[in-house]
Amino acid sequence: MKHEEGSTRFVDGMRVTSEHLVHLQDVLMAAVVYLRQTVGTGKVAYGLKVEPLAADKVKVGMGIAFDRLARPLTLEQEKEIAVSFGSSNTLYLILLYALRSETLVNGIPTILSNDLKIESRTDAPPYTDEAVLFAELHLTAGRIEVVQKGEWYLPPLNHGHSGQFLLDQQMRWRFDGHRVGIAGPLYDSGFIQVEAGGEVRLNHGLKTSDLLVQIQARLPDASVTNAGVGQNFWYELVGDQEVRLKRGTDASAGRLELRVMIWPYGQAGAGPLLPMADAGDDLVIESGSTSFTLDATRSRAFEGRAISSYIWLQHS
Repeated sequence: MKHEEGSTRFVDGMRVTSEHLVHLQDVLMAAVVYLRQTVGTGKVAYGLKVEPLAADKVKVGMGIAFDRLARPLTLEQEKEIAVSFGSSNTLYLILLYALRSETLVNGIPTILSNDLKIESRTDAPPYTDEAVLFAELHLTAGRIEVVQKGEWYLPPLNHGHSGQFLLDQQMRWRFDGHRVGIAGPLYDSGFIQVEAGGEVRLNHGLKTSDLLVQIQARLPDASVTNAGVGQNFWYELVGDQEVRLKRGTDASAGRLELRVMIWPYGQAGAGPLLPMADAGDDLVIESGSTSFTLDATRSRAFEGRAISSYIWLQHS
């Protein structure tokens, strides 16, 4: 079945007018606006982290937001902003959409680009214009304290409900979503491929066997399920620091990835957050060898994160 949607159609020998080109642009822009509205408007998508530099200056990091009209507010490089508190001790940093015009023809700008303005306001939100709030500044004892709330940000689709600001794999500063009624797991392995009849041993580092454990499977079609737990796949707790993921011998399901999440009973302390290094099996290298391979792929990051790079140090 042919997919039909509003578009601009060009045929051989046709005289293309400005009306055709404007319609083409309108169709494309409408699709972009619908997508932005689906993601969310009036909030920051990522970045715009604010750091104080002095009592009258802050630094705003790169980032992007969408105002309530779904227009992009993009700061492509970090920027230092001068602020003046006057008689107030609280300021609000906001973004406002602006158009930048370039290339004049007969005095008419023919290229318009999206731009933004950063302003500080003493009046508290909500605002009647399309301003996007992204930071609250407090002047205390001659020092600026910065508050940036998760409610001003759009969490990514794969957020973890930690209630924290985190760096994603592209090193963008993002809000990880508001906490839900139940606290997140203190250990999350993320999805790990397990071969048919095989197992993967993981060190959760929680130093207790009094644990609530949830196991999930991700199938080749990317669906996530716990159907088959206890039969097609299962887990075992080994000692007080290790969990073992196991898979049955039936390979008909094809590629299967398992994920284990663990909550300690009656324990409010923080779990392991730093990655756990595993440099691989010991190697015996003959003297004079010119090359060998180091393998740290069994290293694991916690809370579903991935390790993107390794650094090797030589000790004499």
